[in-house]
Amino acid sequence: MANELYKNILQRLPAALSLAFCIFGVLYLQNIFLILILVMAVGFMLIKEWLMLSELKIDLKQIIFFVTLILISIFYTQAFIDFFLLIISSFWFIYGFYLISNKSSSFFSFDNNYLGFLLVLGFVYGLIHLIAFSEFNNINKFFVLFVILFNTVLADVGAYLVGSSIGKTPLFPKISPNKTIEGLLGGIGFVSIFVLAIYFFKLISFDLVVVSLITLPFAFIGDYFESQLKRDKSLKDSGSLIPGHGGIWDRLDSHIAVVPIFILLTMLMA
Repeated sequence: MANELYKNILQRLPAALSLAFCIFGVLYLQNIFLILILVMAVGFMLIKEWLMLSELKIDLKQIIFFVTLILISIFYTQAFIDFFLLIISSFWFIYGFYLISNKSSSFFSFDNNYLGFLLVLGFVYGLIHLIAFSEFNNINKFFVLFVILFNTVLADVGAYLVGSSIGKTPLFPKISPNKTIEGLLGGIGFVSIFVLAIYFFKLISFDLVVVSLITLPFAFIGDYFESQLKRDKSLKDSGSLIPGHGGIWDRLDSHIAVVPIFILLTMLMA
């Protein structure tokens, strides 16, 4: 078990370090234009990967739907993005209840291209709102973005390390038998220690600690969401873009759920 865990870590580490270097390097530069380009590029890759996994071919109605959402966001900007984040956050709450109730629905599928468009735009608009419109008292918004991304990565790392080491009790075995309650608690523990530590050093406000802990379960909900979609397609990974990690949905599934909810909660608590 220990050798297998060590081998998996070594396999994942180069790509993980490369991604971390690029992303946190961009955040360090604090160049809004550069970050927005990166966000748009990631959004494009997410949609492309979703459509490659979908059996529903793209048609004119889907294109009109997607373009309309883009155009409305351009004309109405913050007001529409705020409303859109509320809708997408509501979706993740609803899916969380579906997950707990052990129900299933054909709506949650890679074959639902409309759902893919909505979720990717929710993620992209959340990041745009943070960069362009959000304000935090005496806290650098780029550091807040770092905290959001790092929290989710830390939850994944904690769940993987603890689950692989001592995990014995599957949480939702029908969706992902390898994900355990012990891993879930490990991820929660890792993130809790991190956010409390940076709060202790006065790097974030208490409100952001609260928001971080409230949104933490959605990192796991986003992970299970993609696991369910892959299970229905009998897939191990959503793609092969990132060595050792799979596709871009495999790497960002948790972030896609957390980002819109995090931004919505910070707006409500402002």
